[in-house]
Formats: sequence, C-alpha cells, structure tokens
Amino acid sequence: MGSPNVLMSATNLRADIDKYKNMIRRLFLPLVILSCFLSITFAACSPQDAPTTQNDKNLKLLYWQSPTILNPHLATGFKDFDAARLVYEPLASYDDSDRLIPILAAEIPSRENGGVAADGKSVTWKLRSGVTWSDGEPFTAKDVVFTYNFITNPDVGSSSAEVYAGLETVEALDDYTIKITFKNITPGWSVPFTGQRGLILPEHIFASYNNSNIRSARANNQPVGTGPYKLVSFQPGDLAIYEANPNYWEPDKPFFERVEIKGGVMLPQQLGLFYKREILIMLLIYR
Repeated sequence: MGSPNVLMSATNLRADIDKYKNMIRRLFLPLVILSCFLSITFAACSPQDAPTTQNDKNLKLLYWQSPTILNPHLATGFKDFDAARLVYEPLASYDDSDRLIPILAAEIPSRENGGVAADGKSVTWKLRSGVTWSDGEPFTAKDVVFTYNFITNPDVGSSSAEVYAGLETVEALDDYTIKITFKNITPGWSVPFTGQRGLILPEHIFASYNNSNIRSARANNQPVGTGPYKLVSFQPGDLAIYEANPNYWEPDKPFFERVEIKGGVMLPQQLGLFYKREILIMLLIYR
C-alpha cells in the first residue's frame, strides 16, 4: 500500500484533472462558436485567400469520429448511422416537428385508416410502390421481412436486435403491404422500421449473408440502397464519398449532387478547413 502522502497526491491530481476536464467541456462550445465567427470574419476581410469558385451543389461534412461500416444494423455509433442513412431509408421517420412522416411507406398507419389494430397488438404498413434499389431491383415487402429476419438472427449479432425483441412476426401480405404482430399490447407500434434503427436492407444483396458470415459481406461497405445517394468510394476510418442517386423516387431531390463525410480530424484542422471555406457544415461531435 502506498504512503498517505502518495495517496493524497494521487487523489488531488485526479480532482485537478476532473476539474480541468469539466472546465474544457464548459468552454468547448463557446470557443468553437467564437473560432468559427472569427474564421468567417477574417475570410470575409481577405477575399484573396478564398477560392475563386465554389460549387454549392457539393456538401462536405466533417466529423471527429470516422464511419467504419455502412451497414446500419452492424453500426456502433452515430457516425456509422449517419453515413449509412444517405444510402438506406426507413419506412418512416420524424421531422423537425416530431411528426412521423412516410418515406418508404405510402402512408402512416392509424386507427382511422385501419393500419393500427384496435387491440394494440399489430400494425399494417402500406409501402410506396415504384421504388427501386440503386441497382435497379424493385423494393418490395419481401425486403422489409428480410430486414426483420436479418436483425433478429442471433448469428448475425445485429446492433439493432433489441429494438425488435417485442415483435412476434413480420409478414408480407402482398408486394406492398406488411403486417407486424407484437408479442404484447404495444403503444410504441411506430418504433420498428422507423428512424436510424429502421433502415431497410435489400434481400437480393444480403440473402447469402444472413448468418455468421455477415462480416465478410462486401455490401457492408459497398451499400445498395433506395436512398437519395449512391456510394462512390469508402475508406473506413477516413472518408466516404457519395453522388446523387439518379433513380431516386422523390422528384427534384436530393439538392446536393455530391456529399463527402470526412472523419478523424482534430479541431485545429477543422477550423483551418473552415477558414479556407472547404467545408459547408462542421459536425463537431464531442463524445
């Protein structure tokens, strides 16, 4: 056992470290905002330092943490979810006003349209027709059923499995209708297949990997989705580049023609990039 003086010194050192860490956390956001403001101001005052041409159809996103995988149901953090979400889509998700809006669903189920069962133990979703995966294959109810089977397969080890633990069955009633039956009365019927944990995978791509060999699937890092973007290139732990999906189902979208997600850059470099106007949005994820 160490001497009392040594223990006291260690305790004081730990307290000092915690104090400074808390101080850094409190000052972090104000310093970032101030730095960004000064960068913008100086850039405005020094037009000769700025690029002479800019393409407002290109979006660059800068993260501290880099995406490492593009399969959302094997994701380990928001950086992976965000990178996968550009390619994959859920049945529905929430907008800025916390309203559930349809994406791959044709409408939001309700008691009025017969989608939500009176006994609270099932929900029926009608799917959007005419949607294709980026390789041209049609999106159907079979893809939704497959995604459920994939997520709940213990051999896969999906990070989304907990969200689907309360489901009894997911069945395709026809090509564009699925029925979810819950094990118990479930007020949160809108949780499965919505949001980040609800992104739908293509059966024709992952069917051969719905088992313990999933980690060897090329599609984990070369996704084929229904979303607004297609992957151009991906360097796990560094950079993901996307281009607009020309076959995207929603007219006049997406707005940006090209998106880049760059990770693993520390704050001084981020501010330097911002000063040079090389990025449009900075996502300073302090975790």
